[in-house]
Amino acid sequence: MRGKSITFAHFKGGTGKTTSCLNIAGYLYQDGKKVLVVDFDPQGNATSGLGIDKNMLDSSMSDVITGEKDIKEIIVETESGIHVAPANLDLMKTESYLYDAKNRAFVLRSVIRRVKDYYDYILIDTPPRPWLFIINGIVASDTIFVSLDPGIFALEGIEDLNAVFDALNDVVSFEVKPSIGILTRCVKHSLSSRILRKNNPVKEIKAEAENFFEKVFLIPYSEEVYNSQMKGLPLSSYASNCDAGRAYKEIVEVLENV
Repeated sequence: MRGKSITFAHFKGGTGKTTSCLNIAGYLYQDGKKVLVVDFDPQGNATSGLGIDKNMLDSSMSDVITGEKDIKEIIVETESGIHVAPANLDLMKTESYLYDAKNRAFVLRSVIRRVKDYYDYILIDTPPRPWLFIINGIVASDTIFVSLDPGIFALEGIEDLNAVFDALNDVVSFEVKPSIGILTRCVKHSLSSRILRKNNPVKEIKAEAENFFEKVFLIPYSEEVYNSQMKGLPLSSYASNCDAGRAYKEIVEVLENV
């Protein structure tokens, strides 16, 4: 069985894409799976989040996209046991290369196919921009996870996403539809708010998101998330049983049973 590829995507920054990608990777690895994270974001946050100094890389996804390296040559094993195909700002230089490529939306998909037999799961972290990077990530995936923040514009974001995926389905020859929504950094409704019967925005956003995604998960706010990122480790290797960690583990349990 070839590895399953999962892309984490959203055209908006700060929604927790990378955090979700790394922590789901961590719990998959904890369950004995062979896991590769492909950092397809020029910011290189997934690379840094796994403890790799992106400024000291000899080669990266930039070299892979331009054909100078095979993806197998750049993969690094991290302290957590997760493998990563790292990235840094050099990846921005490949934007013009992608636009000039014959099958511009399928470049990353071709790259991923070279290692699908080596891994159980390949997780792809994408940037909020440029669009062609996001499209490549989506086309390369078997499943699409979308992270959402609990802010007031999240509902508008869901509507915009719907339009984006509808447009993308007109470009590629197969249906593109995100299956999982992850609502991150959720704060519990306070007792006073419940007494005063104030609306809980998290519940409202989740209810709306369930009209778009097959399943929606809530990740509670947890200081351990930030602390683990500073250590260059996923929660599974830093604070496995914290509230956020247990929520990510639930996602992994659902994913493994699909």
